[in-house]
Amino acid sequence: MIGRKEKVLTKLLGSLLGLALVAYGGIEAWLGNISYDSPLKRRYCEAWLCPQEFWDARTFTMLQESAGGRSAVVLPELIRGLELDPASAYAWANVAEAERDAQHMGLAKYCFERAVLAGPGNPAILLRAANFAFLTSDHEAAFKDLSTVLRNPDLTSYYGPAFLTYSRLGLPISELLEKGIPPLTTAAEPFLQFWMQGNNQPAAAATWQWMVQHSLTTENSCGNYVSFLERNNDIAAAAKEWRRAYAAQAPSYQLLNWIFNPGFEMEPKPGPFDWHIETAPDVEATRVQDVSRDGQWSVKLAFDGKSNSEYHGVYQDAAIQPGRWRVRAFFKLDGITTDQGIALRVYDANNPDKLDARTESSSGTSGWTEVEREFEVSPKTNLVRVEIMRGSSRKWDNKIAGRAWVDSLYLTPVH
Repeated sequence: MIGRKEKVLTKLLGSLLGLALVAYGGIEAWLGNISYDSPLKRRYCEAWLCPQEFWDARTFTMLQESAGGRSAVVLPELIRGLELDPASAYAWANVAEAERDAQHMGLAKYCFERAVLAGPGNPAILLRAANFAFLTSDHEAAFKDLSTVLRNPDLTSYYGPAFLTYSRLGLPISELLEKGIPPLTTAAEPFLQFWMQGNNQPAAAATWQWMVQHSLTTENSCGNYVSFLERNNDIAAAAKEWRRAYAAQAPSYQLLNWIFNPGFEMEPKPGPFDWHIETAPDVEATRVQDVSRDGQWSVKLAFDGKSNSEYHGVYQDAAIQPGRWRVRAFFKLDGITTDQGIALRVYDANNPDKLDARTESSSGTSGWTEVEREFEVSPKTNLVRVEIMRGSSRKWDNKIAGRAWVDSLYLTPVH
């Protein structure tokens, strides 16, 4: 016979167990009514405090099983998950994918529509819905879902999959641009980059022209596209786009002077046809305003006297035609040592063996002094690099020191 003390203890344990079951039931009901992507739900599920069958990991496994041919087994479980969380965009998308695997395309479409309604700005949901639209050749739905993603500049990590889906639609690039790309620089530039990374020249060209028409180009996109054209040896098109982009700022470019920004008056723009000014460990190269021959700016090279520097850090490319040409510049020197000072060099950007012309090396101290060199360009050369350089010395006293300024560069045909 159970004594009074045992009855009290049994009653207390029963109450505690009941409270625990109620608490677990409350947690389960609460977890069942919040979205699967909730950090709180993920934390409780990882602590074994939510129904095992609706862990995110198990949902992923069920979707894999569904895709592997077991949709009839998995679908009831995913529908039960949806009933527990009918406001969840993920739950609707999970059922939609299982219905798709079961070849219930009408139900799958309906479920994806509900998923998008539940998560209208959710990129993961929109991409899943767009993938279904792609599989069913519903191009308009794919455009609608993916362009929603592309309108949000905070979702750039999802742009790549969106562009990949577009590339698989098999539609003309003009239709992709008209219906799938919002007229925003934040969407257009990555789309251009997508085609350039794949080296798809026709698609990149069409995208660039569309950007020009919609005034979506920037200095960075221009520099990237012109560099892309140059890498593909379309030098004429590269030079044409550069001229178009900067016609107002450099009206005489490729009319009177084939050097862009010849006096360094503008901050160099990204791209191969403006100056690259690079500092080396033993050479400081800077654009300066305190010394100039024309205008207000020049480039200054400062050698620290600690090494036999070979320097090629100030340069730009130029598109030219066969014939006779002249390159010239003005140097100002302050204590440039060694037999090898600075020089002006022009060479074939792809193969210096075809063309490599240099002015005489300049050393010592001098005011603004003109240096020039004429050279012949063969039909095999259409792109040259113009650089300010210092070649290494072979003498024992070869550590270069001193300062040099360069200004007013010209590259012109000789008539």
